[in-house]
Amino acid sequence: MSSSETLLWITLALCAATGGSDVYYKKRGQEVTMDCTAIDPKTTRDVEWKQGGVLVIKINIKSGSTSKGSARLTKRARPNGYGLRIPSVEVGDSGDYSCSGFDARGYRITKEHKLHVVSVSVSPSDTVLISTNVTLRCDIGGNSTAPVQWMKPPDDKPHGSPGNTVTLKSVTSADAGKWICQIKDNTVENIEQVINVVGPLISTLEVTALAGGTVHLPCSIPSLNGLSIDEVGWTRNPPTDFQLPTVGKDLQWSKSSSKVKFQPLSTNFTMTLTKLKPSDAGVYVCTLNVSGGILTTQLTLKVEGGSALATEANVERPATVGMWVWVAIAVAGVLLIVLAVVIVLMYHRNRRMRRKVRKLRSMRQPLTNRTYCQCDRYHFGDTRFCSDSSDI
Repeated sequence: MSSSETLLWITLALCAATGGSDVYYKKRGQEVTMDCTAIDPKTTRDVEWKQGGVLVIKINIKSGSTSKGSARLTKRARPNGYGLRIPSVEVGDSGDYSCSGFDARGYRITKEHKLHVVSVSVSPSDTVLISTNVTLRCDIGGNSTAPVQWMKPPDDKPHGSPGNTVTLKSVTSADAGKWICQIKDNTVENIEQVINVVGPLISTLEVTALAGGTVHLPCSIPSLNGLSIDEVGWTRNPPTDFQLPTVGKDLQWSKSSSKVKFQPLSTNFTMTLTKLKPSDAGVYVCTLNVSGGILTTQLTLKVEGGSALATEANVERPATVGMWVWVAIAVAGVLLIVLAVVIVLMYHRNRRMRRKVRKLRSMRQPLTNRTYCQCDRYHFGDTRFCSDSSDI
């Protein structure tokens, strides 16, 4: 037999004796379970689990009883049948593990395992404000040489060059989601890390309102993702002659007035202005100060329907102006009713006059031939006589 054949047989014999090697990649805090199925319970009395040659736990096959070793993780290790279970792995748990027993032929066998605890981290935090610079790291314990590639959500495409570190400049909402540290060993292992991006504040660019009226200036945020509010408030450029709200963590503003209404909620910071004047126009800025930094948004308020010289009576008492409008409408209504009554009366009067005229015309006597006085004049001296012709 040649030397190469001898070496091959020795290698195969060692593999058969050790039972092969399994490799595990687990994120810190996850659970790992390693098996020892190659042993035969009929020929094995105790299964021994070791880490780096130091006993972790010994499991009695028949009774199921265990005895602890001196390894560092002994207090956290749990038996799982003949296997070993570690509920929450730590970085120091990385290393070589082995279980030993006997096979069906009575030969002592050892099964090797390699555990790599992966520590992923986000700096400065896994919940950041929009436009923040973020660094992701993926550190593998246990002296692994497997290549690493970060995959970006939502389509899990490679981001940047291969390596355990990637830096995101000025993150946006598109960078939020489940990032994957992909490790390529005998198999592909995916270790997940979620990034939450808070912001921006949501508002409108411009709001237009009428003088004397009311306007709502919107300012809100979809979610804070666990960040706490330190302060939130409004300012204007140029400054106003009335006080704008600023509140702390309790979100309570005790200086509400007839001019400014502000009742903030956990994610809604809308402010209401009443009795608007043209001088109230300007650029309003909403500022949110949270544990991760500061967010701002601004909008422009335009006030129409008045002049800068509008009097307080015209601007601050819109209800009085409205009352006079209603009075004018009522007077106009009364005048219309009176006019309608006069028209109806005149109409009826004209009808009576026309009926009277027709009645008078119907009573008029028709013209007929009459016998008129015919005078025969006789001159008896100076006396003139006239008599009816029938008397002549």
